[in-house]
Amino acid sequence: MLKPFTPKSPLSVQEPGWDDHLGFGYRELDAFWLSHWSHEAGWEPGRLYEHQDATLELSPGANVLYYGQAVFEGLKARRTREGKIVLFRPADNGRRLRRSAARLAMPAPPVDGFLEAVLAVVRANARWVPGYGKGSLYIRPVLIGSGPVLGVAPAPEYLFYVFASPVGQYMGGDRAIVLPSAHRAAPHGTGAAKAAGNYAASLRPHQVARELGYADALYLDAREDRYVEELGAANFFAILRDGTLVTPELGSILPGITRDSILTIAHELFGWVAVERRLPIDEVLDDAVEAFYTGTAAVLAPITVINYRGVDHPIGDGKPGPRARMLRQALEQIQLQEQPDLWNWVMEVSA
Repeated sequence: MLKPFTPKSPLSVQEPGWDDHLGFGYRELDAFWLSHWSHEAGWEPGRLYEHQDATLELSPGANVLYYGQAVFEGLKARRTREGKIVLFRPADNGRRLRRSAARLAMPAPPVDGFLEAVLAVVRANARWVPGYGKGSLYIRPVLIGSGPVLGVAPAPEYLFYVFASPVGQYMGGDRAIVLPSAHRAAPHGTGAAKAAGNYAASLRPHQVARELGYADALYLDAREDRYVEELGAANFFAILRDGTLVTPELGSILPGITRDSILTIAHELFGWVAVERRLPIDEVLDDAVEAFYTGTAAVLAPITVINYRGVDHPIGDGKPGPRARMLRQALEQIQLQEQPDLWNWVMEVSA
């Protein structure tokens, strides 16, 4: 049962040190956002509900349960050194949700409605934003086909909801493996959408990679099994011997917001050559001096070893590289208002 959220005054004060050892997991906070769409009414006004013990009621015939109409987003609220709460490129998350939804024949809230929901959730849960340098409030917007269907068809009703959870640094590991039996996406498929099914399909390869001692699977293209695409939940980059920063071109991979930010910083701030193109795995193994992956959770993390066809290949000297560190530092300084935001990426959350 859902209970409308009523802000408590005064808000409970967090115990000192509550955010010292945060993991990366789900936690029920004070409030979450929910809105409903139907053919008759379109998007109804959303509102905040109590998050504690909240459950969503779905028909056994809900589309999402077997035809899989589900897309989602991920973004963070962080606290600056001055104590301000900031978001990074949230409107771009709203725009990507709309593109993902269109691919799965789903109606999506307008970008301003998306922002309204995200901001409401952050404000209602502001006491859960970790202190400066201790983590972030991870925000999860979700859109699902909630209405019942029997034949293969879009759902007649949809739910859009947003919840949040405080998290520490995402520790993904620095070793990747190319699994010969796994591909993440195919040409003209759903790889460019942030669709739930894409992540479900990556769970077993990720599990196998972990069992073999690697952080994640690195996927090659499904057509030729030759070109690097991405990891299960992150975009891939390589820095070549000539200093060129290369990332696989868009099409069948997720258009990551962190990915786009890194390309922009590398080219416009550092003056590097930064390109998007097809990237053969052989070129990565032969010519890359650094490799790393990017995403909202990981931010930017190095890849020091890639296993391909049963052989471990160190990237460069097998250690995290200086250029990856430069990029991560610049990105985080922009996100935390410690460096000029030349592209107006950062949004302050007012009280």
